[in-house]
This record gives sequence, C-alpha cells and structure tokens, in this order.
Amino acid sequence: MRKPLIIALVALGVVGIGGFFSFNLIVDQLARRQLDALFAQLGVDGIEARRGELHYDYFKGTFEVRGLSFSAPGQGKLTLASFRAEGLEQRPAARLFARHVELVDLAFEGPLPLAPGMEGSYRAPKIEAEGVELPAAPPQSPGRPWLVARLALEQTQADRISIPESLASTRSGAGESRVETDIAHGAASFRQLKDGILAEASVEPSRFTIGGAPAYAAKGTLGRVESRAIDVGALLTLLDPQSREAATEFRTVYGSVMIDGYTVTAENGITQSWSAADIRDVAIRPASIPAEDLFALGTRLQQAGGKAPPELEVDLLRAVAATYDGISFKSVAFRDLAGGEPDGSKAELAALTAGPLAGGRLESLALERLKGVDASGKVIRIDTLKIGGLRPGALMDVAADVAEDPGNARAIGWIMRLFGLLDSVTIEGAEAPAPSGGEPVVVDRFALSWKGETDAIPTHVSATLRLSGPTSAFHDDGPLFALVPDGLKRASVALDIGGQWDEAGSTLTLAPLYAEVSDAFALSVKVRLRDVDDSLFSPQPDEALAGAMAANLQSIDITAIDAGIYQRKLEEAAREQGLDPEGTRQLLAGFAELLFSATLADRPDLEAASQSFIGFLQRPLGTLALRITPRGNDALPVGMIIETLQGEDPLDLIDEINVTVIAPDAPPVHTAKPAQPGVPPAKPAQPAKPALPAKPAKP
Repeated sequence: MRKPLIIALVALGVVGIGGFFSFNLIVDQLARRQLDALFAQLGVDGIEARRGELHYDYFKGTFEVRGLSFSAPGQGKLTLASFRAEGLEQRPAARLFARHVELVDLAFEGPLPLAPGMEGSYRAPKIEAEGVELPAAPPQSPGRPWLVARLALEQTQADRISIPESLASTRSGAGESRVETDIAHGAASFRQLKDGILAEASVEPSRFTIGGAPAYAAKGTLGRVESRAIDVGALLTLLDPQSREAATEFRTVYGSVMIDGYTVTAENGITQSWSAADIRDVAIRPASIPAEDLFALGTRLQQAGGKAPPELEVDLLRAVAATYDGISFKSVAFRDLAGGEPDGSKAELAALTAGPLAGGRLESLALERLKGVDASGKVIRIDTLKIGGLRPGALMDVAADVAEDPGNARAIGWIMRLFGLLDSVTIEGAEAPAPSGGEPVVVDRFALSWKGETDAIPTHVSATLRLSGPTSAFHDDGPLFALVPDGLKRASVALDIGGQWDEAGSTLTLAPLYAEVSDAFALSVKVRLRDVDDSLFSPQPDEALAGAMAANLQSIDITAIDAGIYQRKLEEAAREQGLDPEGTRQLLAGFAELLFSATLADRPDLEAASQSFIGFLQRPLGTLALRITPRGNDALPVGMIIETLQGEDPLDLIDEINVTVIAPDAPPVHTAKPAQPGVPPAKPAQPAKPALPAKPAKP
C-alpha cells in the first residue's frame, strides 16, 4: 500500500509541477497574442507599436514587457525600456487591476501637441503607479491616434502616480529667433486619476535654462506647483478634429493652479520674478477653439523663422481672437512681481489680478502698487490701474483690421468699434517724469467708463481727470499752451465729461462738460438735445450719423470763470505790443461792444447777454454764465448748426438762437487724494467775482 501511495504522490507532484509550468506557458502565450492584437489595432489607428521580450506569470500576478515604442507620422515617438505590473487581478466588466505598475526610462521626442511650431522631448527614468485599473481590451476608434490616447486615458484609473525626477526640453524658431529650453522638474505626484481627470497634482521646485540664440540666454527657477481637478481628456480633445467639433459644452480643465514663485535671470542683465501665482476654474469649450488653424499657423511661423510676415501676423491675430469664445476662468492672480533692465531701470508690482473671463469678456484686469525707476533714476508709480469689461478677442480683431489695412483706423466705423473693446479704465495715484524734466506729472485720478450696445456710440459716458504737473510739459507752439498762464511753473488740471440718453424722453444730456486749470480758468458746459432716438446709437455708422444730425438743440448752458488767465494774458500781450494792460483790456471790451452793436440793432433781446460778456472782458476774475436756446422754440437740428458754422457766414447762426444770462453753474465736487510728499499741492481756482450789471437796453 505504501509504495503505490508514494508513487501516486510523486506522480501527482510531477503532474502538478508540469501542469503549473504548462499553464503558465499557456497564459504567457495568450498574453503575447493579446498584446500583439492590441498593437495590430493600434496600427489600424495610425500608431506604429513595437515591443521586445514579454513575460506574464499568472500565479505571481506579474506582467512585464520590454523595449516598447509607439510612433505616429508627424506626432513624434514614445519609447519605454520596460513596463512591469504586479498584483494583477481580473475585474468584472472586462477590467484589469494592478496593485503596482512601474515604467522605466520613458522618453518622448517630437512636436508638442498644444504648442504649434515647437519640438520637444521628455524623459523620466522611473514612473510608478499604485492601484491601476484599465480595460482588458483596447479602445475601439476610427483610426485617429489622439482619439485612441484620449479614450485609453479616460478608461484608466489610478490611485497615485509618482515621478521622482524628469527632464523636458523644447525647441522653436531658427537662426537669431532660435529658442531652446531645458527644464529639470522636481518630484511629481498625481492622485486619483479617473475619467481622464486628475484630482490632485504637485511638482516640487524646478530649474530651467533658456538658450538657442544668445539674445535668449537665461536661467531660472519655478517654485512648487499644486493643481486640482485637471481634465487631461478635455485638453486631448483639442487634438482630434471630430471630437473637438462635437464638444460644444464648457469643461473645466484646471480647478486650481498655485505656483510658489518664479525667477529668471538673463545673461544680458534682464531679471524677472514673482512670489506666487493663483489660477482658478479654467475651462474650455473645444468646439469654439480653432485648434487646426492654430497648429497650421504655428507651422507657418516656424517655416518663416519665427518672424511673421504681415499676412501671417493678421491670420495669427484673427485665430487667437477666435479662441476667447472658447476659454473662461474665474480668476488669475500674480503677487510681488519685479523686473529689471540692463540700463538700471526696474519696476515692482504688488499684484496683477484678472477675472472672471466669460463669453469673451474679461470683467476686470487690475494692477496694484506699481513702482519703478527709469534709467536716469526718475520714479514712475501707479497706485491702482483697473480695466473693466475688456474684450481681448475683439481687441485682436481690431488690431488685425489695422494691420491688414492701416486706412481702417480712419473710418468712423472703426472708431465706433473701439467702444466695444472695454467698459472702463481707472487710474489712481500715478506719477511719471515730465518729458521736459523737472517736477513729475501726478495723476490723482483718471476714470473713463461708458455703457451701450457693442461697437456703437455709448448711451452713457463718464470721464474724470485730476492731474498736476509742470507747465513745461506743454509745448510752446501747441494750442494747449495758450491756456497756461504766463509765468506759472506748475498747474493742476481738472476735466469732467458726462453724457446720458433718456430713452423714454428722447433726450440726450451732455453734462458735466467741465475743464479747470488752477490759477487760470474754469469752464462748464451743459448741452441738451431733444428728439434723439436710438438711431444715434446704431452700430451702423451711416445710421448713427444721420441720427445725430436729425437731433434738435434744446439748450446749451455755458459758465466761464476767470481765475487769473485773463489778467496774465493781458499783461503778456501788453508787453509784446508795448501797451498798458488796462488800455489793452478796454480796447478788447470796446471792440466787442462795436461788434455786437450791429447785431443788437435787429436783436435787442440779446442786449443783456452782450453786456454781460462785455462786463466779463472789462473786469478780471469775473464769471460769465449764458444759456443758448433755439429762437422761438423752433426746431434747430444739429445738422443745420454744423452746416451754418461751416458755411460762408457762421454768424448767420445768431438769427436762429436766443442767448440769455443765467445763474452760474456750480463746479463739480470731487474728493482729491492727498498730495504726494515733495509735490506741492495744486492751488485751487480763485473764487469768481460777479460780472458787472448789465446795461439797460437801448431804446
């Protein structure tokens, strides 16, 4: 009994061992056949796949293949020294699971998919992944390589992926425009890959060098990068035309990106840095992004040696402009920016923020606390610069039109389109050196905003300017110099412009229209138009012009305050003519009275206004306030006013209007910022004295 039992046990062992090896051999062969079938399918999809030695141990749950390579015409080559998976399990729904996956010596060489005209390479000595799950069968696709890559990615899951180190290089341009970069990435870690989306990613600080042409030689560092909710599948959709055209909804490609600093130092002395960057909720709508056009233009730019001829520049502007309809983000912020030039000029910026961007419109673009010095050491600063409602795509379209035909910039339609580029601009606390030297020009506040239909004359306008600076900033032969009192070294300027259309009342009010120069003058104008319909605000230039010409004048109020300019100009004229200032004043008043006398013979109702004007000329530091209205409440079209003023006798307009004396308009009230240290405060305008009483009307 014992002998047959021993023989049976030995036989069972032999059979078991043989069966084990036979079974493993069969499984190994099946794995080879399945992998070869996968490679054959990839070949149908336009990807040439090759492999070396393969081994699969069913009982140990290990799979290893060496010498892998994948390539596609015009899309580069990916190689892998070995791929090893451990802890393999068969999951339901034709899924495979691997507890641990290791890739050794991964390398890519070829054109970068999302950077037209740029060649690149990437090398990672080791990549490790934990908890990997993927389909047992290859994804089915109609022969489109990038679609295969996207489908494979979206059907793969992983708990964690780590890359201890890697090196990336890029190359673009030629000759003097050649740019080469080498980036040594720090350790990278990725968590929870599912449906083509990475839940989290981080890359430790990286170092980079820039070379190629000597002009670009530089070195720098990029701080730690942390990202969340990265939709790699959405980005790959851009590379497949059919998938892109079908993707008509926005997909968030970056939930957040945070970078701990950036520095670069160029060999020519240029330096740049910032301490932190924070980007939130970046999304794309692939169908709205002309990816194929951008790739083709990148190729053309590369063939042109990096220098775009005029026609290529126009095409690039238009293609980039079109992408803004397919991009959105919540916010972008850079902190503590700094830069320097070889000539010694440098600048610092506390923050640059932007966002949100949606529908091609950027809600806000702001710079905070910009301060710098030019090569001569003169200070330039801006406390706040904010642009609201910027439409970068529309801006590029307008630039393309001008690049294509510079004559477009002179058309009224082009000017109307400028209103559609942004909604507002605000500058506060700015200082810059005057062109002629000396004390700086200081802008306490500049604000400009409007509302209305895109690419049309706005229905609401508001503008404010408060600045001070040396009078030497005005050219002696310029028309503005005539408004600067002689001998005044520094002046403050105030400007206000406002306009509002009342659709219900069909009226347009232009007010305030206010200008003031300290120790010189103040001028306030209010214009009211009636019978103003929406044709004035049409995007069609001809229709808008016709609407403006058809509007009727309701009234014009003018308040002029002499704060010193009249006396100074009189003294200046008297010196040049060798006359007495008082005599010159009376000469001007007498000439005005003589000029009005002929008109007053037929229009005695203008006597009060004319005497008020003459009194204004006779006494410096006076105030003149008049109202102009249509005569007899008749309709007075704007077109008729312009035609008369441009005619042979502009004074014929007197027959169509009434002029009356009114109470002076109060100047606008504004809160000015405190004067900067070392900058003398602007001297306010002198209080206006009342004009002489009007003479009684002549019988």
